[in-house]
Amino acid sequence: MKSSVPSIELSENHRRSISITLQLADKSLCEWEDWANGHMRSGVMYCEKDTFSSSQKSEMRNRIAKIRQSLVRLRDELQLSTNVVATTEPIIGQAAVLWEMLTELNGRGLQGYGKVAEDLAPYLDPIGETLCEEMHAIERLFSLSSSDEPNPDARKRN
Repeated sequence: MKSSVPSIELSENHRRSISITLQLADKSLCEWEDWANGHMRSGVMYCEKDTFSSSQKSEMRNRIAKIRQSLVRLRDELQLSTNVVATTEPIIGQAAVLWEMLTELNGRGLQGYGKVAEDLAPYLDPIGETLCEEMHAIERLFSLSSSDEPNPDARKRN
C-alpha cells in the first residue's frame, strides 16, 4: 500500500531523535506486553507479581496494538530503520554497571551509610568479591572480540 503522505525530508538529527524515542517506547511496550500475557520474571532477590485483572490485560494488549500501528506508520512513512539489538549488548552494559555497584558491596563501601558492624565486613567482603568476579566474568563472556564470537552475525545491526 502506497503512502498518501508526501515525502518528508528529515535531517539526520531529527531522524535519530524520532527513531530513538520510538525505539524506547516500543521497548517498554515489549515489557508491558510480556506482563499483559502473564510472563513474569522471578529470581531469588527480584520477583514480579501479576497484579493485572483480565480486563486490564486485554485492554493493555489492545492499546499496545494501537500504539504499534502508529509506530509502524511512522517507521514506514518517515523511512526509519528498526534497531536490532543483539542480546549481548544489554548484558555487557548491565553487567558493567552491576560490577561497579558490587565493588561497593563490602565493609569499606558501606561505611558511607554509617558505622559498619564489626562482624559484617569479614562476612560480606568475600561474598561481594565473588559476586564482582562472577559479574565481570559474564561481561567478558559476551565481550569477546568479533573473531572469537561463536556467531559473527549476532552483533550486526539493521
